[in-house]
Amino acid sequence: MNIFLSSQIQDIFQLERVARWVNDLNEPNTGLELLAFTHDNSYWKLLCGVLAKLTCPVTFHGPYIWIEGTSAPGTDAWRFLMESYKRVFLLAREYGARHVVYHATQLGFPPDRLEKMRGVAEQNMAEILNMAEEAGVRLLVENLPRPYGGVPLYGNDAYAEFFTRHPNVNSLIDLGHVNLNGTDISGFLRQHGGCVKAYHFHNNDGFSDLHRDIHSGTFSYASFVPLYKQYTPQADIVLEYSTRVRFDDKLLRNHIEYVRTHFG
Repeated sequence: MNIFLSSQIQDIFQLERVARWVNDLNEPNTGLELLAFTHDNSYWKLLCGVLAKLTCPVTFHGPYIWIEGTSAPGTDAWRFLMESYKRVFLLAREYGARHVVYHATQLGFPPDRLEKMRGVAEQNMAEILNMAEEAGVRLLVENLPRPYGGVPLYGNDAYAEFFTRHPNVNSLIDLGHVNLNGTDISGFLRQHGGCVKAYHFHNNDGFSDLHRDIHSGTFSYASFVPLYKQYTPQADIVLEYSTRVRFDDKLLRNHIEYVRTHFG
């Protein structure tokens, strides 16, 4: 098991501060999940500069600003999607990122369009998975929260069924999203635990995707420990806190130690 802190705990242009803090911990199997955004050239330059200085392990969260996984092939949006992930995979290979997280969509859809849009999403995903394989990079498809408008592209049942149809694809399970979606996480892991390679750990009130710290919400991490150890004992764990969580050295160290003690 490796433990990572997501750089989203600070504004993206405070990346260097977060990276330095994690790197200076100099603790075994402890690293940083970096937001691999491609929409802003100045941020990309900052990201590349930070990576060149790091000695800790890293993972990437793939881009999701101005990126849409259901973009129609041949459109400008589709070209940006593909070009962005090609850049991200090349960077991930250069710096040995353990995985890259992928969002199949950022949208909700009318019920009568779900089948069509899933087809587009999976066509695009197949191409992105091929690019990842060629680069030697592991892509993880994340379970997403209910959208604010429309129907989710992959609700609980559809997300599980996706891995039944594509058993060679790997998953990242976001436990904050599990809490929002009412996912039967025990049932999912019993069926598909072998494809789960990482988790996002954060918490919420069961209604909004707040990305609070693991102890501030209605999801019980203590109750999840046995499931993790039974089904996914080697999976990486990323503390994916929002900027609303104070960047407090003591709090973060305590949470990293909690994860190491209880899940390791």
